Amino acid sequence: MNYSVQRQLSVAIENQPGRLAAITRAMGSRGINIKDLSVIDNVEQGMIRLVTNDPVGCKALLIKEGFVLKDTPGKLSALCQALADAKINIDYAYGSEDSSEEHIRIVMKVSNLEKACQVIQTVQES
Repeated sequence: MNYSVQRQLSVAIENQPGRLAAITRAMGSRGINIKDLSVIDNVEQGMIRLVTNDPVGCKALLIKEGFVLKDTPGKLSALCQALADAKINIDYAYGSEDSSEEHIRIVMKVSNLEKACQVIQTVQES
Protein backbone atom coordinates (compact mmCIF):
# COMPACT_ATOMS: atom_id res chain seq x y z
CA MET A 1 0.00 0.00 0.00
CA ASN A 2 1.34 3.41 -0.99
CA TYR A 3 0.40 6.55 0.87
CA SER A 4 1.63 10.05 1.47
CA VAL A 5 0.88 12.71 3.99
CA GLN A 6 0.09 16.10 2.54
CA ARG A 7 -1.06 19.31 4.12
CA GLN A 8 -4.60 20.38 3.32
CA LEU A 9 -5.58 24.03 3.60
CA SER A 10 -9.13 25.04 4.53
CA VAL A 11 -10.43 28.50 3.73
CA ALA A 12 -13.83 29.82 4.80
CA ILE A 13 -15.15 32.31 2.25
CA GLU A 14 -18.25 34.33 1.64
CA ASN A 15 -20.72 32.36 -0.48
CA GLN A 16 -20.92 34.89 -3.30
CA PRO A 17 -19.79 35.15 -6.90
CA GLY A 18 -16.11 35.78 -7.47
CA ARG A 19 -14.64 34.64 -4.15
CA LEU A 20 -13.25 31.33 -5.45
CA ALA A 21 -12.06 33.15 -8.58
CA ALA A 22 -10.15 35.66 -6.42
CA ILE A 23 -8.40 32.91 -4.48
CA THR A 24 -7.46 30.86 -7.54
CA ARG A 25 -6.35 33.97 -9.46
CA ALA A 26 -4.00 34.94 -6.61
CA MET A 27 -2.62 31.40 -6.42
CA GLY A 28 -2.16 31.11 -10.18
CA SER A 29 -0.30 34.41 -10.38
CA ARG A 30 2.22 33.02 -7.85
CA GLY A 31 2.63 29.67 -9.63
CA ILE A 32 0.80 27.71 -6.92
CA ASN A 33 -0.86 24.66 -8.42
CA ILE A 34 -3.98 23.02 -6.96
CA LYS A 35 -3.58 19.25 -6.76
CA ASP A 36 -6.90 18.47 -5.02
CA LEU A 37 -9.92 20.69 -4.46
CA SER A 38 -13.21 20.49 -2.59
CA VAL A 39 -15.75 23.31 -2.46
CA ILE A 40 -18.69 23.03 -0.07
CA ASP A 41 -21.47 25.57 -0.01
CA ASN A 42 -24.39 26.54 2.12
CA VAL A 43 -26.41 29.70 2.50
CA GLU A 44 -24.07 31.42 4.95
CA GLN A 45 -20.61 30.62 3.59
CA GLY A 46 -18.47 28.40 1.47
CA MET A 47 -15.56 26.21 2.53
CA ILE A 48 -12.67 25.49 0.22
CA ARG A 49 -10.37 22.62 1.05
CA LEU A 50 -7.32 22.23 -1.13
CA VAL A 51 -3.99 20.50 -1.45
CA THR A 52 -1.37 22.43 -3.41
CA ASN A 53 2.18 21.98 -4.62
CA ASP A 54 3.27 24.62 -2.07
CA PRO A 55 1.10 24.59 1.09
CA VAL A 56 3.37 26.94 3.05
CA GLY A 57 3.53 29.50 0.23
CA CYS A 58 -0.19 29.14 -0.42
CA LYS A 59 -1.06 29.76 3.23
CA ALA A 60 1.18 32.84 3.32
CA LEU A 61 -0.42 34.15 0.13
CA LEU A 62 -3.97 33.62 1.41
CA ILE A 63 -3.11 35.44 4.63
CA LYS A 64 -1.51 38.31 2.69
CA GLU A 65 -4.58 38.56 0.43
CA GLY A 66 -6.84 38.88 3.48
CA PHE A 67 -8.55 35.49 3.40
CA VAL A 68 -7.48 34.78 7.01
CA LEU A 69 -8.08 37.09 9.98
CA LYS A 70 -4.83 37.98 11.78
CA ASP A 71 -4.98 36.84 15.39
CA THR A 72 -4.07 39.93 17.38
CA PRO A 73 -5.49 41.00 20.74
CA GLY A 74 -8.63 43.08 20.23
CA LYS A 75 -9.17 42.23 16.54
CA LEU A 76 -12.23 40.07 17.20
CA SER A 77 -13.57 42.74 19.54
CA ALA A 78 -13.14 45.39 16.82
CA LEU A 79 -14.90 43.16 14.30
CA CYS A 80 -17.83 42.42 16.63
CA GLN A 81 -18.18 46.09 17.55
CA ALA A 82 -18.08 47.15 13.90
CA LEU A 83 -20.84 44.63 13.10
CA ALA A 84 -22.89 45.87 16.08
CA ASP A 85 -22.42 49.50 14.99
CA ALA A 86 -23.73 48.50 11.55
CA LYS A 87 -26.79 46.89 13.25
CA ILE A 88 -25.71 43.40 12.09
CA ASN A 89 -26.57 40.57 14.46
CA ILE A 90 -24.21 37.62 14.86
CA ASP A 91 -26.57 34.62 14.98
CA TYR A 92 -23.76 32.19 15.74
CA ALA A 93 -20.00 32.00 15.43
CA TYR A 94 -17.17 29.57 15.96
CA GLY A 95 -13.51 29.61 15.16
CA SER A 96 -10.19 27.91 15.40
CA GLU A 97 -6.61 29.01 15.81
CA ASP A 98 -3.65 27.55 13.96
CA SER A 99 -0.88 25.85 15.92
CA SER A 100 1.40 28.90 15.66
CA GLU A 101 -1.28 30.94 17.47
CA GLU A 102 -0.83 33.68 14.87
CA HIS A 103 -4.01 33.31 12.82
CA ILE A 104 -7.61 32.53 13.54
CA ARG A 105 -10.48 31.55 11.30
CA ILE A 106 -13.90 32.76 12.39
CA VAL A 107 -17.13 31.38 10.95
CA MET A 108 -20.19 33.54 11.54
CA LYS A 109 -23.82 33.51 10.56
CA VAL A 110 -24.98 37.10 10.42
CA SER A 111 -28.28 38.85 9.83
CA ASN A 112 -27.06 40.78 6.76
CA LEU A 113 -24.26 39.00 4.93
CA GLU A 114 -23.69 41.60 2.22
CA LYS A 115 -23.35 44.43 4.71
CA ALA A 116 -21.24 42.25 7.04
CA CYS A 117 -18.77 41.52 4.23
CA GLN A 118 -18.31 45.25 3.71
CA VAL A 119 -17.76 45.76 7.45
CA ILE A 120 -15.31 42.87 7.65
CA GLN A 121 -13.30 44.25 4.71
CA THR A 122 -13.07 47.61 6.47
CA VAL A 123 -11.92 45.98 9.74
CA GLN A 124 -9.29 43.90 7.92
CA GLU A 125 -7.86 47.01 6.27
CA SER A 126 -7.51 48.84 9.59
